[in-house]
Parts: sequence; C-alpha cells; structure tokens
Amino acid sequence: MLDPKLVTRDLPATEIRPGVVFPDWTVVRSTQAKDALVAILGAFRAEECWRGYSADEDLVRSSITRHYAAAGCAPSLGDLGAATRLPQDALRHLLRQLRDRDLVVMDEERIVGAYPLTSRKTEHQVHLGGKTVHAMCAIDALGAGAMLRRDIEITSACRQCGTAITVVTRGAGTALATVAPAGALVWSGMRTDAGCAADSLCTVIAFFCSAAHLKAWRSANHPHAAGYRLSPDEALQVGRAIFGPTLAGLETAL
Repeated sequence: MLDPKLVTRDLPATEIRPGVVFPDWTVVRSTQAKDALVAILGAFRAEECWRGYSADEDLVRSSITRHYAAAGCAPSLGDLGAATRLPQDALRHLLRQLRDRDLVVMDEERIVGAYPLTSRKTEHQVHLGGKTVHAMCAIDALGAGAMLRRDIEITSACRQCGTAITVVTRGAGTALATVAPAGALVWSGMRTDAGCAADSLCTVIAFFCSAAHLKAWRSANHPHAAGYRLSPDEALQVGRAIFGPTLAGLETAL
C-alpha cells in the first residue's frame, strides 16, 4: 500500500486552477492504481494537454461538464453562451483549443463529450437521479461521482460475456457501496493510437464480471497488450484522481 503523504513525490501533476492539482494523487492508495494512473497520464499526454491551459478554457470545459450533469446531454453553442457569457466566435475558438488538448470531444462543430461524460452510446451508463449519461470508459464512469460530488449508480456489462455489472457509490462518489457481481473488476488497457483518447485509450478500459472472463477476452483480442487489472476500488481511486479536480473549487455539489 502507498502512503498518501508520500504519493505525490516525483509524480506528474499540474495546477489547473488556483489550489487545484491534476491528478489528485492523495486519493491513490494502492501501487497497482498508481501504476495504472501513471500509464494513463502517459498515454493521454497529460503534460502537453495542460500546458498553457487558460481560465477561459477552464470556464468552457467546466460549463460543458455541468450541462451534461444537469441536462443529460451536451450543450449547444447557445447553451454555452448563456452559461459563460462569451461571444460565439470566442466560444468556437475555445472549443477548438479544448478539442486539440483532448479535453473536449467534437464531431465537426458538435460537442459529443467532455471527459468523463459523452453523448455517444457506450456500455457504461451513469445514473444521476432522473437522468442517465454515458461515460467514455469504466474508469470515467467510476470517477463521475467524485467529479460531481454526489453518489451515483453505474450500469455496465462484462466486455467478454455481456453480464450486467452494477456499481453504487457512497460518500459523495468517493467510495463503493455495492458492486455486483462480487467478482467484477476493471481492465485498464493501454492503447495510444493517434486521435483522441475517447477513440483509443477509452476503448480498452472496461468492466469484466470475473478474472477468468478478462483472461479470455485478452487472449482473444489483446494477448500482448499492456495494461493493469484493477479491483473496483482501485479503479475508483484512479477515477477520483483524474476527475475529482475537474470541478473542484468552482461550486458546491451538483
């Protein structure tokens, strides 16, 4: 086990707004989770992603994420204008910058995602009260509650057999309440194709109902690909570290 007081030493981190650091290494308690997170940051090109990140970019990105949580869908340009009070030409420019940083996913001029949430249909559904939003991968789904500072229910499926997997959080998204089936786990695979993480890395971060089904899936699909087998709690640690800072310091619970 890692000592939370020591975990930030010599590990990559960036201040994304005053007093808020990405990722939040203090919530990472296991060596396996730490190693998976380091690998994800490398695949995501995190240092390049955050370099020169501006307050206006932060405003637009956080507004998109809040809109997903409140409305269950991506905002339009008009929605963003109302939320940010920025003119449309400036918004278009900022959206292109966020897309180039791979902090927002776009289809032409249309917003289709802001990590961890997406308008695309995926196998990972995050239930927010009366609304359901899709997450880009298993770790994204697990991190959504900590980002929004609220408890959530996740429904997903074993990538190998399709068995339903359900996760409920407690402590405002910071801990697990229930996981079913009991043997469920997360594979944090590594894929670094050109393009956004939603179309590469996220496609190999998935839930499995058992270690045996993870082994069978890897044998058939990615027998030599690197990755990390994580317990649901370890995957939650990674999700919290990545997405906990997303809205931190901006407002109270959503």
